[in-house]
Amino acid sequence: MVNSMNKIKDEIKNRIQLSGCAIINDDKLLLLWKKKHKHYEFPGGKIESGETLEQTALRETKEEIGCEVKIVKYLFYKDFYIDSHYFRSHKYLAQIPPGQVPKIMEPELFRDIFWLPMKQYKDYSVAPNVKDFCEDYINGKIEL
Repeated sequence: MVNSMNKIKDEIKNRIQLSGCAIINDDKLLLLWKKKHKHYEFPGGKIESGETLEQTALRETKEEIGCEVKIVKYLFYKDFYIDSHYFRSHKYLAQIPPGQVPKIMEPELFRDIFWLPMKQYKDYSVAPNVKDFCEDYINGKIEL
């Protein structure tokens, strides 16, 4: 029991905090293909010291897709694992203002930018939190 509690404490202490944006247009979700993980994921990234979750989501999204998005609202967070790393990923619903076109700004990290039809997410390699998001969206568990 003590070992289990210590493991949980270590996981929480080492948890990587992420924040990013869910950008939806006509039931399609804007995603980036992450070369390292070989899957599609949300624009977003690690929270830097002194940043709020919202600041991180805005900064990371601009760095990755080149758009100054508008935050609509905080949606939720999801915990997940990739390669034995524990993540907590916070998501904001965001919109791309008219006249801005998303594009890959970090080609060393990302191969593709893609509007995923959420009902077809199973046909693609997606990050665990994207899979959960699509399932929750399809099942009406996410209010936009």
